Amino acid sequence: MSRNERHLFVGVLLVLAAALAVMLVQNTLMSGQPAIRRVSVLLDGEDGAYWQNFRLGVDRAAREHSVDVRYITRYEGAAGAAQAELLRKEWEGELDGVILVPLDGAALSEALEEAPAGLAVAVAGPALPEVKNACSVSASPEEMGRRLADAVADGGVESCAVVRSGGESETERRRYQGLEEGLRAHGVRWETLTMDESSALPDLTGRAVVALEPAITEALCGTGGKVYGVGASTGILNALENGAAAALVVQSDYDAGYLSLMSLLAALDGEKPQDQVLACYTVTAENMFTDPIDQILFPVA
Repeated sequence: MSRNERHLFVGVLLVLAAALAVMLVQNTLMSGQPAIRRVSVLLDGEDGAYWQNFRLGVDRAAREHSVDVRYITRYEGAAGAAQAELLRKEWEGELDGVILVPLDGAALSEALEEAPAGLAVAVAGPALPEVKNACSVSASPEEMGRRLADAVADGGVESCAVVRSGGESETERRRYQGLEEGLRAHGVRWETLTMDESSALPDLTGRAVVALEPAITEALCGTGGKVYGVGASTGILNALENGAAAALVVQSDYDAGYLSLMSLLAALDGEKPQDQVLACYTVTAENMFTDPIDQILFPVA
């Protein structure tokens, strides 16, 4: 072998050795990185400002832990059944976990009986009946209802109208239980009205009205009534600031989103799912910009 051939041979070997070293370094770095997990979030059809803080919390946890998050916000047909059917389709796409904001707890529970064994489930709301190995992250609905009753009584109200949705959710039903208990304890009289597309509400101008769902709270803020409700969308908070709403009961939706995803990841790492009960707060125009309420209403991403 000539000297030039030897030099060429050595050069080729050096190039091959360098390429092999680069591959080994890349494999080492890749092995140290966490696998990207896939999670779907099935909201309750109320897309927009109401879920903004919740999504901020989920997205923060996703950035911190390499999670690919997909949001589902709308459903066709009967929403509760459609949400359950879409859940089935989502796990067929090889999901690692799912966060649910239930429309129909019974329908979701039935669907989850067929779920793959490794699917992690977190519920942003009351725990689903008969579902094991799932965690719930939410304020107590009954406590939120009782706080609404306290706010009504603190406002000097002797009688009020409680406006409920036509398609009652488990969360709304349990909030009503707490509200009813509180109003009775305070000696406040109430009548129950239903707000849906098929029924028109009476004139509520000047009356005290109570709403148990954010969408109804926001709708009632334009009726002229003295609104006590739940939720912290931009529209609801504007109504509180300008006097169209008297008081709100809220939880930290940001924390609900963040902790829901963190609970999923803990379950995927082999930990037993743990329910987490969030605190709830009464918000008025006087305290909405004070600590800690301002951090709950206006979290930083």
